[in-house]
Amino acid sequence: MISGDGFFTRFSAALVLLGGLTAAGATLGHAAEASDPDAPGAMATPDPSSGAAPATTTVSPDPTAAAPKPAPPPRTTSAMVVPRPAPAPGTAEAAIQSAISGDGPVVLAGRSLDKSALNGLYGARGFQPVWTEARQESFRRALEEAVSHGLDPRSYEVKATQPTARELLLTDAFIRYASALARGQVRPTDLESDWRIDLPAFDAGKVLTAALNGDVASVLAALAPHEPEYERLREALRHYAAFDSKAWHALSSPVTVQLGDHGDIVRALRERLSDEGYLDAASMLEDPSIFDQTLVDAMKRFQAAHGLPVDGSVGRLTLAALNVSPALRARQIRLNLERWRSLPRIDATSRIEVNVPAAQAVLFADGEPVRVMRTIVGAVIHPTPVLRARMRSVLLNPPWLVPSSIIKKEIQPALKRDPNYLQRQNMIYQDVDGGRVLEQLPGPRNSLGQVKFEMPNPDDIYMHDTPDQRLFGLARRFISHGCIRVEDPRELARILLDSDEWSRDAIDAAIATGATQRIPLAKSLPVYVLYWTAFVDPDGTVEFRDDIYGRDRRLAEALAAQAAADHLAEAGSKGHSG
Repeated sequence: MISGDGFFTRFSAALVLLGGLTAAGATLGHAAEASDPDAPGAMATPDPSSGAAPATTTVSPDPTAAAPKPAPPPRTTSAMVVPRPAPAPGTAEAAIQSAISGDGPVVLAGRSLDKSALNGLYGARGFQPVWTEARQESFRRALEEAVSHGLDPRSYEVKATQPTARELLLTDAFIRYASALARGQVRPTDLESDWRIDLPAFDAGKVLTAALNGDVASVLAALAPHEPEYERLREALRHYAAFDSKAWHALSSPVTVQLGDHGDIVRALRERLSDEGYLDAASMLEDPSIFDQTLVDAMKRFQAAHGLPVDGSVGRLTLAALNVSPALRARQIRLNLERWRSLPRIDATSRIEVNVPAAQAVLFADGEPVRVMRTIVGAVIHPTPVLRARMRSVLLNPPWLVPSSIIKKEIQPALKRDPNYLQRQNMIYQDVDGGRVLEQLPGPRNSLGQVKFEMPNPDDIYMHDTPDQRLFGLARRFISHGCIRVEDPRELARILLDSDEWSRDAIDAAIATGATQRIPLAKSLPVYVLYWTAFVDPDGTVEFRDDIYGRDRRLAEALAAQAAADHLAEAGSKGHSG
């Protein structure tokens, strides 16, 4: 089926609506021209591009208003709508019309096409073919870039030679490829129950019109994400794809390998780190089997780029990361490129981005990262959702209203073990709106710490302080109930408030009073909570993280199912290519 998220359906509806309005006669059109659109009872002219009929509004007459002037008589020179003549038999137009008419489905080269959509598109053009040789060549050039986007160009190749079939299949392939670049191949909300960001806007009709009026390849190139992070990831894909046919030598050791050790495993480690660029080949010792400080430093860089404990030694976790094949790393990059395309383009120059698999937040100002913060995010059983929100205020000394799920699963069992649990945790039940809620009072032991960043959203996810700062020293910081604990929240609050009134000392003094105080931001700040398992730092370092919530796995399965359908269509085309 042609992708494009219902474009052709809307396109056809718009054409039908436009034709119906025109055929309704000139009287309505002239009455609309003569009326005042701001006057009571004026009829709104429908927008044909909306695909929807105008709303009907009943307006009661105003007895104090002057009687309306009678509408002018209809013009006698109104032109009659002349239906477009049917294509002449034996022409390309007639062949296209015949191929997409009738009651049965349109199946070409094993692929089922949207008949009503094609009728809407080609009918508006008198069923004229649009794919000239020049446009086909431009489309072929565009598909040469598909691999660098992590897309399979074979899914968009058209091998049919019969003119009508080729024409229709090219239109189908163009729309599918344009949609894949503009908004990804699959809809994340079909895979994830906690994905709160809609697909980017995509108007296939405008894209196709632009391509027909300009250069097909240029129009397609402009659809992909423009963020530098996406371009750096494309470059990383080129790098790892070059290793695709090569598998690293499997490394194994029953014990941790560290500074001062020697042997074949050390020699193999040097080769492995040199292949991926973490170790300069020129730094090789006369005896490469010795684990020296240079190798320790290279191993630390590798560990930091993979979210591992950074100690320079090679234990079980580091060995497992070293043994991930380049083909799997390239696949991981492709999945993240697909995720980039499925997100609305990030144009806010000032924002906070939280990367959940990296347990890290970055504050951007004027488009540049100005502060990188470690975070603590949701555990596997309490995943932090993918969302965007706007941070509106800083709350000092926040109380914590305990969610009912935590009361049931954690507080009640704790009370059975310790009847004084609530008292020790500074928790009390409060009557609120006719019900009882459990509240942890503000204070240094409050689960939210002493600073909360309020960013309203349906999941009630927010960023906050924590009384247990030692947890930020962990390499794997996936232990919260879904909210985001942030490192050094007082400094972040100072930066965000950006006011002489709220210096670091003033924030500390306000917290010391113990009173809850809400401080609005001068301007709300966009916050993106995202999921990247492969990303590239501005300095070119390619970083990888574990797929902690299984989002990569589910995306890979959906893309594999789609690819299987494409391969079936391709196989079917061998007997229907014409």
